[in-house]
Amino acid sequence: MTTEMHGMIAWFARNDVAANLLMIVIVALGLYSATRMIPLEIFPDTSRNIITIEAIYRGASPAEVEQAVNLRIEEAVSDIIGIDNLYSNALEGVARVRLELLGG
Repeated sequence: MTTEMHGMIAWFARNDVAANLLMIVIVALGLYSATRMIPLEIFPDTSRNIITIEAIYRGASPAEVEQAVNLRIEEAVSDIIGIDNLYSNALEGVARVRLELLGG
């Protein structure tokens, strides 16, 4: 039973000088690109100046959530210095308040 090798792998197996030359070229290109890499930040700035408050009030209608939760949260955070915008949303059983803080 004979097995014949076909394709690029078989060609490189027969031509070891070409295989070594290709390996040297790939390593050289890798070293060249590593020295020219775009600088990466190790710890990029991820602050977005946004705070989201979410509260669960099971079984409550949106009107109940707004009265019992959203308005109280809005009142409590309204005295915080540095708030640019305040968004409030009352859904069935869920209250969401989003604060956008002034940058800098």
